[in-house]
Amino acid sequence: MTQKREEKALLEFKHIIDDVLRLLRKSTEADTVYMFWVNRYRKQFVLETSATILPNVMFEDRIRFDEHWLDEYKDSTSVMQLKVGEDIFPERLRHYNDFVPARFLTLIPFINNDETVAITVIETKYQVNFTDFEEVLSAYQNALLNLLNTYLELTDLYETQSEWIHYEDSLNRITSKMHKSDILGTLIEEMQELLPGGGAVLIARGMDSWVSVLRSSRAPDSPAIGLALEEKTMAYDSLHKGQSQFSIHFNQNPKRINSSESETEGATIAIPLMIHDRRHAVIVAFDKNPLVFKESTKHKLQNLVRLASLSIQVNLGKLAADSDLLTAEFGNFIPELWEKCLSSQIKRAKSSSEKSWFGFVGVSNSPELRSRLRLDSLKRLQRIIVNELSPARMGFNGFVGFHSDYTYSFILTGVRDDIFDEWRAAVERKFEKPIELAEGQKVSLQLNMGTVKIDSDEVELHQVVESAKKELSKAVKESIKTAGNF
Repeated sequence: MTQKREEKALLEFKHIIDDVLRLLRKSTEADTVYMFWVNRYRKQFVLETSATILPNVMFEDRIRFDEHWLDEYKDSTSVMQLKVGEDIFPERLRHYNDFVPARFLTLIPFINNDETVAITVIETKYQVNFTDFEEVLSAYQNALLNLLNTYLELTDLYETQSEWIHYEDSLNRITSKMHKSDILGTLIEEMQELLPGGGAVLIARGMDSWVSVLRSSRAPDSPAIGLALEEKTMAYDSLHKGQSQFSIHFNQNPKRINSSESETEGATIAIPLMIHDRRHAVIVAFDKNPLVFKESTKHKLQNLVRLASLSIQVNLGKLAADSDLLTAEFGNFIPELWEKCLSSQIKRAKSSSEKSWFGFVGVSNSPELRSRLRLDSLKRLQRIIVNELSPARMGFNGFVGFHSDYTYSFILTGVRDDIFDEWRAAVERKFEKPIELAEGQKVSLQLNMGTVKIDSDEVELHQVVESAKKELSKAVKESIKTAGNF
């Protein structure tokens, strides 16, 4: 059998197993059904497939014998049923994110050459009557046993696969004890490990728009940081449909995030980050070599995103319908996020052709505004300021972060040295005229800006931030002298 025919047969076998398992779940009216191979050489349970109707279930692909509750049943030779709470403690069912709804576990072992090589588990809220389901269970066993020899001929369960060991480590690095920005930062770095010729970019909502805010450390310069999301792109389709989108690029199409991207080549998968059934972000993972995206690689990438979303969801609580995951009250991005992005830009300063600027914009006449505007008007004003400052909404690459009331951080990127001057001029024009609030009030703003160009990777994050604060302070003092904006 040629390698291509072998791969095709193996893929078809796996599809059959997946289909049969889904039929088993449906016919037994179970909540969750899954199948693990028993890899005795590596002392691991290897997940083949699963089917569930529950939202809080996620399986690890490979688990050591001594870390899985199935360990004491790996040599079983007949169908058996366990009761949760009596035969097994609920906390041992680690594939549940929070609560465990299952009350009974039905184990179906598969024997080959007098050895248990796989175990299927049916999880139900009710006790399975073996007499009622005898035909179903027998048909499932026979179907799998008839396919088993084919599988064993096409794949070697005992082959050393270091990629799965690394993947297990990746899963272990994402935990619910981390801050949500740390979870997302770790997520894209772990995705980077699977993409030797590419990287991962996080697109999140802020400033009433969607923009790229974080990029893995070894990712190419394109897509850029601060790139506004456009329609008819892979990231947009993923958010719109709420599903992963995969595509190989031909003639620089389809675009990943924005039509201005350069070097859109290879292949890309866009994966939405779902929390409480709402799309809060999308991760674009790409590589210049389309062959990197094997089915197993796509599965790993999607599983990492799902683990990240569940880890964030544990400590998040219920977000308001109009709340974004990574923004402060006024729609600008939280400090934990923009600090991660800034740190990444500093590390890339020497190796990247991309230019970066970081700074603060302050409203120097904020005391006067506080004295004459109501609190709701002040909040509305700050949201307007954040949206008007947004580089991404003015055709530049960048975004606005939260520092304090009436002081906003920003990160700006571009390929030309005059990008910052152009954006600054655009901001000046925006705020030349007073801002009109909803109730008809007009408010004149006195803005000052302090900026640092990021051109060295030998400085630390806090040094760049402090330098930008000093520049802002100088700008404020200068504006007092000249009694003008900027």
